[in-house]
Amino acid sequence: MPKIGNAVSSSQIPCPRCGSKRKVSKSWTEKIKNDHGVMILQHTEIICTNKECQKEFENVLEKENAKRAKLHEIKMENIAKRAADKVIATAAKVSASKLSA
Repeated sequence: MPKIGNAVSSSQIPCPRCGSKRKVSKSWTEKIKNDHGVMILQHTEIICTNKECQKEFENVLEKENAKRAKLHEIKMENIAKRAADKVIATAAKVSASKLSA
């Protein structure tokens, strides 16, 4: 199966933040069932060899994940609020139609 993406291994590309070498910290495969059978995904986690740079990257990633979680929570609250408003509006229509009848 042909490799999709960059022809150069990503561990050979220097770190974009500090320019030092990167190394493979973890590799795993994942099988996903779909309509055509099974799709095999190969994942590789690559980290910077500069400990300070990697620590800074992990801090930024943690902040982004916290921000995403907060936005997801706000989205769920808004969905619940819209559903409650819809129920109230439907109840008001029903009661208005009963009064006019």
